[in-house]
Amino acid sequence: MNVYTSPPRFKLLEGSYYEIGGQMGTALEGLRVPQADEETLTLALGCEAVVADTYPALLDKVEGMIDGGKLARNDFKALFYARDSSGQIGCTNLAVLPSCTADDSLIVGVNYDWFYHAREWRELREMKPQRARRSLRVTHHWAGSPGGLNEAGLGVFLSVLPRRQNTGPGLTWHLIMDIMLDTCRYVREACDLVASVPHLSAFNYLIVDALGEAAVAEALPGGVAFREAENGFLLATNHLPGREEPEAQLSEGGRRRQERSVARYEKVTAWCSEMAGHVDEPAIRELLRDHEAPICRGNHDPPEKGTAFDDVFGTIWSLTGRPAGRELHVAWGHPCRSEYLRYGLA
Repeated sequence: MNVYTSPPRFKLLEGSYYEIGGQMGTALEGLRVPQADEETLTLALGCEAVVADTYPALLDKVEGMIDGGKLARNDFKALFYARDSSGQIGCTNLAVLPSCTADDSLIVGVNYDWFYHAREWRELREMKPQRARRSLRVTHHWAGSPGGLNEAGLGVFLSVLPRRQNTGPGLTWHLIMDIMLDTCRYVREACDLVASVPHLSAFNYLIVDALGEAAVAEALPGGVAFREAENGFLLATNHLPGREEPEAQLSEGGRRRQERSVARYEKVTAWCSEMAGHVDEPAIRELLRDHEAPICRGNHDPPEKGTAFDDVFGTIWSLTGRPAGRELHVAWGHPCRSEYLRYGLA
């Protein structure tokens, strides 16, 4: 491993949802939570009501976080329930179905792109809620995890879509991830969940399971659409394939982000057509090291140097995984320079 890839913190979170929230909240003591305006607080309380209708156990987690961190209740609820997603987007998520792998086992490959300053907050979390499924989660985020795999073999991996105006109260991404990983066993079950709830923001969820099934849920505030694998492969980046935004309607920054997402999508699609039937984890990791699209993104030498956007934003972890084996292999940095370390639930 090099200087950029030291293993992150490992955190075991177990017990009741209130106890897990308390353990998370302890790390947040002293957090400067912005004061909520009336409009945001009203939205947050509406989102809290959606949680109460969908999976009320998570209300206890929030109360635990507030008490554990000694946080201002209403201001924290506004941040937790109603904070919108960032317009900065990255990430490449791929599922290769058993029909196209060398050993007939579904394999996932993920590059997660975010601001380099968040690297110090990367964690591997083992979640063990009472009366819910145990899971491994990879994160840099105080509230939730953008990727994880549970003991049933259900895996979920997140990628941001361009921001959409919310249409009212809904569930934000980290709550969707929590509920799926805590409760779901199969892709169809997770898709039913995603389709049944309102969404606060726009995200792709790549969902896989131990049976070798996969789907992408394209969740927008206005509704949810689903994509299935084609020719044994399923891919999610940061746009809606076939429904790209017209360039005339995009800002210059939005146009660049969409072009990058399309370039990664096309690169992986071309790779898939060449590799059908012969894919293994080393091959996927080599794809995740690509610098042409680029899939492995950012300034590598060193990430902190310079002031351009790619000097401060890039791939902060990469992973491959096998849901049937209940295992993830995570590279804590650019995959071209990082060793993949194994973490398992079996």
